[in-house]
Amino acid sequence: MFIVRIEGRENFVIEAINPSQQARLGNEPTCVGKHLAHLLPSPFGDGVIAQCARCVEEGMPVRYEATGCYVDKVGVRRQCRWQTLLVPIANHQGVLTHLLGIVHDLNVQDPSLGSFPRTRPQDRELELELELERRVMARTTELLAANLHLTYLATHDCLTETYNRRHLLELADNEFRRACRYELSLCLMMLDLDNFKTINDVKGHLAGDQALQTLAQVTLATVRDCDLVGRYGGDEFIIVLPETDIVGARVIAERLSNSLREAGQLSVSIGIATRKQVDQTMDELINRADLLLLEAKRNGRNRIECPRMPDIAAE
Repeated sequence: MFIVRIEGRENFVIEAINPSQQARLGNEPTCVGKHLAHLLPSPFGDGVIAQCARCVEEGMPVRYEATGCYVDKVGVRRQCRWQTLLVPIANHQGVLTHLLGIVHDLNVQDPSLGSFPRTRPQDRELELELELERRVMARTTELLAANLHLTYLATHDCLTETYNRRHLLELADNEFRRACRYELSLCLMMLDLDNFKTINDVKGHLAGDQALQTLAQVTLATVRDCDLVGRYGGDEFIIVLPETDIVGARVIAERLSNSLREAGQLSVSIGIATRKQVDQTMDELINRADLLLLEAKRNGRNRIECPRMPDIAAE
């Protein structure tokens, strides 16, 4: 069993390997981090690499058999027949990043598979094949679940379950480039809880955490599925609103503000910026929304600040 990282059409870098497989082939542990060719003997390894490329191209599991020779760790040349299963693994965006490989020597019975009755060789091979496939599917499910969990932890804020700052900004940049390319409307909303420091100082940090969680939950329930919500820092959140003009963004902001008052007696100050033709990066929208948020704070909190009508017409 091995896991390789996809770095090109035929460039597969070993990330993990089953120790028993490694011992059987006589390779040293230093093969981790190297090309897959360092693990499997040629010409068998060449075939595996070609099939890995096929697996990536088709995006589907590949299973096949091959025969050949290899030299074991004591220098004995052995003739073998292998069954190989390759399973693609994708990240949260659906991009293939890794391959799981299972290589089974059909000439050697794995003791862990249990004892099989004396039957015809083809029957025994079928039983081995079915058991191997069951184990592979179970292991693949575990790996995919672990991969999804790790991806979630790497992209979400653990307290509010919204996007973390790094991932939010990556997604926001993608939306900005798309809006520029197709001349689409785009708004960005920055908000924070009013008197958040007082909540922490008077009621304690657990109450502050609960307030942040309520804010996140209400926000996620209020915005559309296409909108991006993330914790920018502390009690500040950013909402990216694709294909939305300032009028639509204002409607969403007012709905959110009203829902927060009803859900947890919380108030927020909100600044809204809209994409201008002269904008070069998403940072410009973030800076304008931040300044409008500060203006909402200075004007008494529990407010929504956005560009005035003449400014909207100019944009």
